[in-house]
Amino acid sequence: MNLRELTFPIRIYWDLNPLSQASSADNLRICDEIVNLKILSLNLSCAGDSLGASCMEILERLKTENIAVSLTLSSSAADAETISMLGRLNVRAVFVDISSLNELRDFLKDIERIRSSALSIGVSFDLDRNNYKDIPEILSLCSDNKIAHLVFPMQRLINNKDCFFMNKGEREELAMSLKTTKHQNIKFIIHDPFLWKVFNPEDKYPEGGCQGANSMLYISADNNVYPCPSMPVKLGNLNETNLKDIILSAKKKELRVVLNVIPDECLDCAEKEECTGGCRGRAYVLRDSLKKSDPACK
Repeated sequence: MNLRELTFPIRIYWDLNPLSQASSADNLRICDEIVNLKILSLNLSCAGDSLGASCMEILERLKTENIAVSLTLSSSAADAETISMLGRLNVRAVFVDISSLNELRDFLKDIERIRSSALSIGVSFDLDRNNYKDIPEILSLCSDNKIAHLVFPMQRLINNKDCFFMNKGEREELAMSLKTTKHQNIKFIIHDPFLWKVFNPEDKYPEGGCQGANSMLYISADNNVYPCPSMPVKLGNLNETNLKDIILSAKKKELRVVLNVIPDECLDCAEKEECTGGCRGRAYVLRDSLKKSDPACK
């Protein structure tokens, strides 16, 4: 499979607003489209203190379909009853959204109470300028508490949130600390290409560079469709058109043409064919161009 030239995405990220007024018909229609397009995996995220009605009806609709559904939910929503229910709804994995060491410690105090033999429970830790130096302790805590899966998720940059990245010196410092930090039994999902390289220094970048609007798409809480959560280039809205038409649109195709071209400033780099410019959404947010390289490279 050539991951740079897919007609249809293989995974979708869908953020749900627990206070959304979206109708059941809209949610179920989008689910039907996802199923009909044979999307392989759906990564749902619900930020509320409990699972909202929108999330529940989506999980009910998809529980018998051949699609790998994972769910990221808040720590306050991750109680034993909810975890048990999610297992019955055929959710493949649950990630608890955490953003600080104290929140992680509080969550891990009760981890045994909610563990499920039928459902993988991991941690999704949102990194920012205030907490990235805690990564070694995050790893140790997850390892000591037998957390098998740790996600450093893609930043949601659609609503002009602060764009965080570690520079080269900060990544080198982290790489040194990882040599003495327990993390061998943890499986990582890392979307930042340069952070991924810190954890996998001997391996090639996966998937051949930026996968926005190619192997992935992102549906925001207001049903706008974007190439990925970190690239605020609107491709369409599912209240106005269907998902297949957005995927086959000229705008999406033109975007992929741009993203498949390696930025001029990367042409002398030995890793250009693997990296293809890094996170191009980050370049768009911080450098106002899809044709420039990821500023995290420096």
